[in-house]
This record gives sequence, C-alpha cells and structure tokens, in this order.
Amino acid sequence: MIAGISEIRSTMPRAMRTAMSSGPSRSVLWLGLAAGLFACASALAPIDAARAQSTTLTWSHPQEPPNWNYWGTGASALAVPTFHNVLEPLVELLGDGSVAPLLAESWEISADGLVYVFKLRAAKFHDGSNFGAGDVVYSILKNKDSPLAPTRTPLAPMKSVEKVDDRTVKITLTAPSQRLLKELGQGAGIIVPEGSHEKLDLRKQMIGTGPYVFGEYRPDVSLTLTRFAGYWGEKPAFERIVHRFIPDETAAINALLAGEIDMVASVFGEGLDRLKVFANNPRFKVLIPAPMEINYMFLSTKNAVLRDIRVRQAIAHAINRPDYLDGAQASYGKTTCQWVIPSSEPWNSGYCPYPHDPRKARALLAAAGHSRLELDFPFVTVAEHPVIKDIAVEQLAAVGITLKPRALDLATYLEQVFTNGSYEISNLTSGVKAESYVCKGGRQPLGRPDSVVCDEKFDALVTKSDRILDAQEYKKTMAEMTAALADSAWVIPIHQKSTPTLTRAELVGHKDYRFRVEMDARKLRWAR
Repeated sequence: MIAGISEIRSTMPRAMRTAMSSGPSRSVLWLGLAAGLFACASALAPIDAARAQSTTLTWSHPQEPPNWNYWGTGASALAVPTFHNVLEPLVELLGDGSVAPLLAESWEISADGLVYVFKLRAAKFHDGSNFGAGDVVYSILKNKDSPLAPTRTPLAPMKSVEKVDDRTVKITLTAPSQRLLKELGQGAGIIVPEGSHEKLDLRKQMIGTGPYVFGEYRPDVSLTLTRFAGYWGEKPAFERIVHRFIPDETAAINALLAGEIDMVASVFGEGLDRLKVFANNPRFKVLIPAPMEINYMFLSTKNAVLRDIRVRQAIAHAINRPDYLDGAQASYGKTTCQWVIPSSEPWNSGYCPYPHDPRKARALLAAAGHSRLELDFPFVTVAEHPVIKDIAVEQLAAVGITLKPRALDLATYLEQVFTNGSYEISNLTSGVKAESYVCKGGRQPLGRPDSVVCDEKFDALVTKSDRILDAQEYKKTMAEMTAALADSAWVIPIHQKSTPTLTRAELVGHKDYRFRVEMDARKLRWAR
C-alpha cells in the first residue's frame, strides 16, 4: 500500500502532493481525486487513435507574443513558430555548438579574424523577390541597431558589411570576434527583404525565406503557417501548421488526448506534473531537449539598497535552487549558479559563490543595516513564473526580505519591466549568452541606458574573451567572465531549463535542442 501511494504521489500535480502532507483525511480526499484524474486520462487516451495523419500539423503553445516584430520584441513566444520556419538566419547553429550553412552556402575567415566573406545560395523570399547580398547588408545593419541586446550586441565589433556581388557579402571587424559566426545563426543573423522595416508593419507582417509563409493570425486563438512552394531547401512534409495559443496546459493536454491537436510544443507550467502519466503510453512521446535556457533573478540598479553587494549576496544566499527546479520544472533541468549556455561549454565549472545559506543571508543583511527589507516584485503570469513567485516569496521571507508581487501579462511585463525599468527584483527565463549582460546597451539590469552601475571587470572580460583566438586562453577567460557575473549577484542564475514537448508517438523529426525554444518543423513528419 505504501509503495502504491508513493508511485501515485510521484505523478500528482504539486497541489495534490502538498495536500497529502497536510493530514490523513485530506490525503484520502486527494487520492480519490487523483484516481479520477487518471481514470479520465485512461478514458480519453483511445480517442487519439482516431485522429487522422493530416497534412495539417496542429500544435499548442501556452504563450502569445505581444506582436510579431522579430527585431524589437524579445518574447520567446515569437520565435517558437517562426524561427527557421518563417525567418532564417545567415547560418545555422547546431546543438553541439558547431555552425552549418544555411542562407550562406560557405564562408572564409581571414587569418587575422577580421574579414568574413560569405557566399550566398540562390533563394526566394515569400513575397516572390530574390534573396541576395543587398538583403544581407540591409538586415545585418538593421540588426546592429536592434533594441534587443542579444540581437545587437554580437554585431558591435562590426566595422562594415558590404555587397561584393549579388551572391557575396563581406563583413569587416574592428577586432576578432569568437562569437560572431555563431550569433549569425541566431537573432543577429536573421535576414529579411531589403526595405522591410520601412514597407511593412512588422508587428503584423513577417516575410522570410523559410519553408513556411506567415499566414492568418487570429489574436488569442492561433497563427497559421502555409508551406512555401518556392522554398530553396527540402520541401517540408506538412502543407499547413496551425500554432494554437492555449495558456491552460491542462486544457492543451486534454486537447491532445481528445485528438484535437497533434502536439503540445512546449510544456512550461502545470502540465509538467502530468508528463509522467504519458511515459508508458505507447500513443505518446515525451521529448526532453538539452537545456538551452536559464531561469534567474535580476535586481534593479535604481535601488540604492541593492547597490550594496552585501544585500545582493544575502538575496543569493536565500535562494534554495532545488525547490525552484522541483516546484516550477518538475525537476526537468539542472540547478546552476553560473550563466553558461549551452551547459556543455568547457568553461562550465559548477562555480557557486553564494550557495543556499539563510543564516549567512540574515547576517549579511544585518551587516548592511537592514533587518527588514521590502522589494517590488513584478512577475509574468505565464509558464513557470507564478510558481516561482510563490517559492521566492517564501524563501526570501525566511531571511527578512518581503517581496511585494505584481502580476502582469506578458505584454505589460515587457513594457513595465524591460522598457520602463519598473521593478526592484524580478524573475525571467532566457537563452541569451552571459556576455549580453554588459553595461549600458546590454541586457537588464546593468544594460539599461539609465543604469547607474557598471561592472567594469565583467565588461573588460567580455571584450577580452571575444578577441581571443587561442582556444585554451578563450576557455580560461570565459570561465573568469562567467565567475565575475556570478560574483556581482546582479543576475542570479537558478536553474537550467529544459522545455519538454508532448507529442503523438508517430510524429517524428524533432530536433534534440531548442536555442530559442523554436519548434523547427523542417523535418517533422509522420512515421507511417
């Protein structure tokens, strides 16, 4: 009996597990509800077998971006259906960190690392125009001026980008850059038709070279992508993709069980607890990609109290990372104190300057003259963030810090927190690299243009590391750089996040990595 309860308990939602610890009478009630839940799942599962293997692939995602402006909107919800499907970068960054041809068929780098020459393939944009060197020059110059630090910052060493001929582009740098080529496979390298920013409303329109055309957008409902007949590469298997916005993950999973959709593309929140139910169900697969994002706390430089490193250290010591990983991610991922993406990079040493230590946190606060402290804590009401808010409130209260939560939808959060800097402490998940957190011009918090603080040591290491050509020296300097970011405690990494996908078993061709949480549909197909 005990073993049976333990097995059932391990697959229950968090609320059920919490209730079971409250006493025997409540345990009986929750076990009854759990039995009902599993009975419903078992009853619904056979319906899936009746769903045809359509030429339309339908998947769900819990978030909807505030708009579709890839150049100015940092929400990962934008990239999920569009990156590689609609918009393509100059090159492709692979899961092992290597770079493969994409819109650029080949490239040469000068011995001094200052000149890159790209040979372009023949391709067409979705508006029927030919892709060429002028589009690359235009796009790269626009990307260098993007308000998004991950898009703009990697292009800072660029001195010029020139059209050599219709199929050749030359990029000249002021100094060598270790990061440039890889970043041209991300936001910095996205290519759109020349003149797009002036001719299109990028909030509603998107034209790329990918295998799918940006189609009908129904706010709060869905985005439809249609197969592009003029695609330069291998024709994808599906004629259409319907990307549905279903913020309630329980509803999304039930839609999958009922045969209404083929895949839950990203399981972020309450749905994580239900994945174990599907582990032994032959009709479904649970795919766990390598962690490519980090969940973290970040602190405002506007607050004079937080400019005392002892206070930031106290906040870092108050954080018990396994609680977040278990509570918000059902243990899908790894705890971390160090900002390294992907985690397989050789400078990931496991460095952790501020491990969980509530006693030390209280002592640091007292030494800084603060027995009690209140902090404004806006949080976004999607994915794992509401659960993280609850954990953070409890853990920081234990050391004398009161968080004052403010619940915001994604669009409002981006405006108030990222645009206006209206926060004292907040939490987010991101796949940007550590070097994005440089002073003014980088990412929150030190990257804000109105930041009154600059971590000169970290910035110097970012600049130094990017110019190093020797592999061993680069590894050493990157280790120093990520350690410096951890030491400053303006940005406090909590866990490396894996974003599971729940899909019909016969749907194959998924990538085992997702740099931008993209659902890359190029290879997706039915197995039979």
